Amino acid sequence: MTLTSKAQNHAYSEHKTSRYVDCENCSMQPVCLPIGSENQAIDLTSNYLTRRVEVSAEKNSSSLLSQATGVKLFDQAKPLTAIFAVCSGTFKLSQQNEEGIETIVGFRFPGEVMGEDALFLNVYNYSAIALGDNSVCQVFVAPLSACSKVAPELQQNLIQLLTKQSYEQQLNNQALIGKKSADCLLAAFLLNICQRNAKHSGNATEIELSISRHDMANFLGIRRETLSRLLSKFQQEQLISFKEKQLSLLSLEHLKRLANN
Repeated sequence: MTLTSKAQNHAYSEHKTSRYVDCENCSMQPVCLPIGSENQAIDLTSNYLTRRVEVSAEKNSSSLLSQATGVKLFDQAKPLTAIFAVCSGTFKLSQQNEEGIETIVGFRFPGEVMGEDALFLNVYNYSAIALGDNSVCQVFVAPLSACSKVAPELQQNLIQLLTKQSYEQQLNNQALIGKKSADCLLAAFLLNICQRNAKHSGNATEIELSISRHDMANFLGIRRETLSRLLSKFQQEQLISFKEKQLSLLSLEHLKRLANN
């Protein structure tokens, strides 16, 4: 894995292209802003924040049609050093048991935070794996803690960040809980990830999807063959279309009815 910071703390607003999520739409924002009133603001972020760090993986042909081979940003059970916000791309969150069996426990899209639960455990609860070439912002925990002693408002902002992240993940989980069939579950999943991506792109019907069928099936708890059959069925019924990494939802109302069945 290669982490490269491009103009780490310099004119980050210049990077506001379609590639990166806007800071206003990022869950990390509460700890990325100056502290205090507009006339007496104190910017401590240079002490603990590194912006727009490129996470470069080896090129591969991963798409909805193939199995992705990603690169780890941080490892399960390793000591906490930083929490991360996704600026661009997609990360999968993976846990391994003692037998080495992998379980995908989630995905993170632009504007979403990773590693925040380690603030309570002091070790990462999962591995975060980049699916392609992505970018993140890093908040280093030890310097943030030191700055919080100087500016207690930072601690309040961190609590705000964690509360918002917990609420959003609860909503994501609720979208999938209680689905009685695989097609209902898949419809709910596709709607959920496109809605989450819309916070960045403004488009709730299309997403550049780097998640492999293998990982998607693992996360949903269904067989890969079942997932492939359902994706083909959805495409034949003109509910979705996909080309390479581009997934389009063609019939939102039908998918919503199916997800809520």
